[in-house]
Amino acid sequence: MFFLQWNGKPLTLTRVFQAVQVRVRDRLQPINEVRGVYATFAEAAAAAPRTKPMGYDSADAGRWYADKLTGVQLEDYPVLYWLKSALADSSSLFEIGGHVGVAYYGFSLVLEYPREFTWTILDVPSVMAAGEALARERGRTNLRFAHDGASAARGGDVVLAAGALQYLETDLATIVAGFQYRPKHVLINVTPVYDGPTFVTIQNVGSVYCAYRIFNRGEFVGSLESIGYRLVDSWAKPRRFRVPGHPDKAFDHYSGFYFRAE
Repeated sequence: MFFLQWNGKPLTLTRVFQAVQVRVRDRLQPINEVRGVYATFAEAAAAAPRTKPMGYDSADAGRWYADKLTGVQLEDYPVLYWLKSALADSSSLFEIGGHVGVAYYGFSLVLEYPREFTWTILDVPSVMAAGEALARERGRTNLRFAHDGASAARGGDVVLAAGALQYLETDLATIVAGFQYRPKHVLINVTPVYDGPTFVTIQNVGSVYCAYRIFNRGEFVGSLESIGYRLVDSWAKPRRFRVPGHPDKAFDHYSGFYFRAE
């Protein structure tokens, strides 16, 4: 007997309805696109469609980016340029949103990490668990994951955040100011910064929706300057950003920054 299938399973009326929902949902808001303008993460979460979960930890993201573990991306080179000199007076790095160690593995191909150097990653629990398994498999003893508050609170001589700050409700300046030891260097990359007001939107990540913050440039830079950091360099990565129905929120590049402690 012949049965129609969806995702490898026989179709029922419920599954037909679910399949139609997915098609309509992803047509209205394609993968990685955004919708809506909100003042807070809570407002964005309340407005998100209920057709799939909200939040990065529900995304089963530990298997993502496997293709980036064996090379350096073009967008990484400004960070590499400044990190090479920062490592001269650093023995630890704390990465916010480092996934399973994408930058750690990729950068090790072109950088020599100092002896006794540690690289600690803070990410969602499911991703950190996948990262620890990969580190054990590869015998990387200097790559660690901040599962507990004490590990996260220590920070590092270098703080790195690449493509992660937009998903955090807490400001980077608040995080850095709360570390037990003052970082010497702060490196930021692939962050949505523009000259308009800060706001939060909803991004379709694929299997989940995520609240996604867009930063005002002056506020972003000023927040780190207010806690004693000097902006040394900034750069741009071409990337088109649009919120349907809000042409004033459009811009055409994401930003990177290097701050040094005064």
